Amino acid sequence: MDTFIDSCPLKHYAAKYVIKTALGAAEIIEKIYATDFKTEYKPGDEPVTIADKQSDNFIVSALKKEYPNDRILSEEHGLYTPDNANNKTWFIDPIDGTMEFIARNGEFAIQIGLAVNEKLEFGLVYQPIGKNLYIAAKGEGCWWHSEKNGWKKLEVKEPDFNNLRLAVSRSHPCGIGQTVHSKLHGASLVTHGGVGLKLMAIAKNQADYYINNSNKTKAWDVAAPEILFLEAGGLMSDITGVDFCYDPTNYRHKHGVMAIASKSLYDKVLPITKKVYE
Repeated sequence: MDTFIDSCPLKHYAAKYVIKTALGAAEIIEKIYATDFKTEYKPGDEPVTIADKQSDNFIVSALKKEYPNDRILSEEHGLYTPDNANNKTWFIDPIDGTMEFIARNGEFAIQIGLAVNEKLEFGLVYQPIGKNLYIAAKGEGCWWHSEKNGWKKLEVKEPDFNNLRLAVSRSHPCGIGQTVHSKLHGASLVTHGGVGLKLMAIAKNQADYYINNSNKTKAWDVAAPEILFLEAGGLMSDITGVDFCYDPTNYRHKHGVMAIASKSLYDKVLPITKKVYE
């Protein structure tokens, strides 16, 4: 395990500590995953489990200990601002894909992102089931570690417009995404759980784009996936073409998400999605 972490190709100061933190949270999640856990519901009928809460507690506590002057915005704790806060904010989704966790299909992930002066600098997405780790830092690329293949740099590919593949949610597929796909004569749908895992499927050339018009997206849903996807060479915005905000006091993103493998495809998708708000 130490060798795997020590061989991380990123030079970013937080990389190794955040990997260890994610692995610690994953141990908690996997133990609960194997039990007969209960599902609760937050306001808005969003599901939550004890695994979400304990993972969140573990990650937040670890970051407070190592980076005491950083802000932390997490899904289950909200915003923590220390007395001597600096210009750094962590964005935590303790389980991205809670519905997939509940369904026990393995398609959920831990997401930890870091913004400096509200600009993304670092991100990690870790899928406990399958032990797939994705990590990126600004200017250092997007990297995937698996037990089978070790470390591998991910880069998006130019889509084949005669064979477009749309990544869709397993639990709540998006109508506008499939409308765009139909207009572009897309060939197939690729089903994945969680935002981060869908974006990494595009980075691994398993899909070409992802579109979701949800008005419930929060900064912790997209922070880590966005820096990973950008470093892999993709483009990402809301469906009106506006970049995401990483001000921790303004974290609700109401115009969905789209992640596109290339500018040529983005330029075809954006005019269609913008019509939703005309």
